[in-house]
Amino acid sequence: MKNTLTLLTTLFLFISCSSQNGKITSRTDFNWKDYPKLAKRISDNGKLKDKYNYLNQVKIEKITYLSDGLKVVGYIASPKNTTEKLPCVIYNRGGNKEFGKLNEYKAVFILAQMANWGYHVAASQYRGNDGGEGKEEFGGKDVNDILNLIPLFDNIKNADTSKMGIYGWSRGGMMTYLTLTKTNKFKAAIVGGAVSDLRMTMETRKDTFETVYIENIPNYLSNKSKALNLRSAVNQVENITKTTPILMFHGTSDWRVTPEQSISLSQKFIKHQIPHRLILFEGGDHGLREFNDEVDQMAKKWLEDYLKNGKALPDLKPHGK
Repeated sequence: MKNTLTLLTTLFLFISCSSQNGKITSRTDFNWKDYPKLAKRISDNGKLKDKYNYLNQVKIEKITYLSDGLKVVGYIASPKNTTEKLPCVIYNRGGNKEFGKLNEYKAVFILAQMANWGYHVAASQYRGNDGGEGKEEFGGKDVNDILNLIPLFDNIKNADTSKMGIYGWSRGGMMTYLTLTKTNKFKAAIVGGAVSDLRMTMETRKDTFETVYIENIPNYLSNKSKALNLRSAVNQVENITKTTPILMFHGTSDWRVTPEQSISLSQKFIKHQIPHRLILFEGGDHGLREFNDEVDQMAKKWLEDYLKNGKALPDLKPHGK
């Protein structure tokens, strides 16, 4: 009887937590004028520079939402004054812990800009970061913090949850790949400088990157091989959905995540007929800073093609004359 009660209690708690996933528990308006350094960069005498006028058309909020019973911090950005139902995009940050987390600059230059393209955008700091509860696992249970943004869009007015995309850079690209092993809900995916082979990252980094694994991955030292395999897309290709077309960006001069990672993964994608397009930028660094405008144009078109225009998936079987 005692074991039965324990099992029922556990099941009740699981169902209760699952039903709450994505629930927004707090939301605070974001105002670029509250950040002096940012304001100085994007405005003159309190007036936005022409390049950043899109901020007048977008609302940004910092939020706390529920994921597996934990309060996790994130952001949402949406176009203002629209009654049209708009597609949704999840953006996955890079870095780990507080390094690389979403901040006022990324909220303005990434999330708000994407929202201005005509999307509702949500992003997570991942559990345990920026004051959130829990502890991140660098591609473990924290992948649920991305999956639990999917029901979060139900809390956003005029969100068309039948048209969803996902976009991640660096570690965020790794998180994007892992998300695609768990769901086929996304109509389009974009990654940049993505970590797809954790062993290669460890071997090619001169700054002892393995310390990141040790600090973030539970029980890493006692089971390295399993931990690395579960987080490396190159070892998870069979599990990645074949219904989400993936746009892959990588710079040939990227030392943080070498381009060979995307090239090797692309070769496996071809073998397993996973729809994707790999674009290598000659001399591009990890953030492809020299190619920002070009990357944005390509990303915008990819989302438009597959989310707004309903472009059909390519025929990946050998064909032609």
